[in-house]
Amino acid sequence: MEQTTPPRLRLMDLIGGILFDVKSLLRQEVQLFRDELKLQISTGGRAVSKFFVGAALAIVGALFLLLMLVHGLHDWTVLPLWACYGLVGGLLSGIGIVLVVRAQSVVGSFQVTPRRTLYTMKENIQWIKEHMMLKRT
Repeated sequence: MEQTTPPRLRLMDLIGGILFDVKSLLRQEVQLFRDELKLQISTGGRAVSKFFVGAALAIVGALFLLLMLVHGLHDWTVLPLWACYGLVGGLLSGIGIVLVVRAQSVVGSFQVTPRRTLYTMKENIQWIKEHMMLKRT
């Protein structure tokens, strides 16, 4: 005697399998989103820390060298002391502007949107739609 499972049970098994697959897929998408977000935050944190460390080192270095450079320039030239301060200050300002512009270019490439996650989610939704349409026909 051969027993066959009723079509209703096979359909329930199929639906249960689909729901399990969708649940697994959503978990994987959430994990991908978390990983990608962590990567973006890490990249942003590195850019910010490099900016502040670079700016702090430039300021400390400028403070240590400022008086030495100004007075050395005054001794080597016939320029008055105030002009030497102006030249050194202008040079340091130019260097500071270059550092700020470079930091802005790093921040400009920072992506907040998790593009890979969105792309795979769109692919999965499209795949689910296509297979649901095939099942209906």
